[in-house]
Amino acid sequence: MEHVEKNNRMPLYLQLADILRTEIVNGVLKENEKLLTEMELGEKYKVSRITVRKALEILEEEELLIRKQGLGTFVTGKRLVRSSNLLMSFSQNCIMNGQRPGTKFLSADIVKAMPKDVKLLHVQEDEQVIRIRRLRYCDDIPVMIEENHFPRKYAYLLSEDLNKSLYQTLSEHGVAVKKGTKRIGICYATKEEAKELEVKESEAMLFIQDTCIDDKGDPVYYGKNVVNADRYSYILQLDTAEEGYKP
Repeated sequence: MEHVEKNNRMPLYLQLADILRTEIVNGVLKENEKLLTEMELGEKYKVSRITVRKALEILEEEELLIRKQGLGTFVTGKRLVRSSNLLMSFSQNCIMNGQRPGTKFLSADIVKAMPKDVKLLHVQEDEQVIRIRRLRYCDDIPVMIEENHFPRKYAYLLSEDLNKSLYQTLSEHGVAVKKGTKRIGICYATKEEAKELEVKESEAMLFIQDTCIDDKGDPVYYGKNVVNADRYSYILQLDTAEEGYKP
């Protein structure tokens, strides 16, 4: 174990930050591993809690650590990065980032259309829709729970392997997803969602609503995704408004 040298000109908190950073980079501290408490780290390295706190703050700014209220401080796992200007499946996104996608099938059924289905899928109030719920993994880490709703004509999905990419399955049936929109907000993990995503109940999550259409302009599906923001980054690429633009 490296030691903090009190005779060193480098401030103690910088020395401690260097020690912990090295342990993270070298894999001594693993992704998503919980650190010792501030008091325990202070005792281990024989420094004050203030020194420990300042060292941890540096590593948080470097996104090597993340502090979760009520749970402790953890080594940051590699995040899945998504660009807003590219329409792609979760699996494609993982592969593009050099990561391994995975799926845990949760449920699939036929349900009565809700007002949101009527509006976004262009179905009638008395129609039924296909509902598919899955837990999505990136490098074996749970990232999001997705719930996708399809018009009844996509009922053939219920007999397909729902652990593989839905985009791939749709493509095999001649359906090309061409355009989509996303609405991003905040929600709070339910007891079930917390268990599946390995987070604390009521912890703040990203809520992403997807709506996608095919090459004919017809709705293919709309999705409701509950996403662990600690494991997911969304990049928005923006241009300045043209001169004369009025909202």
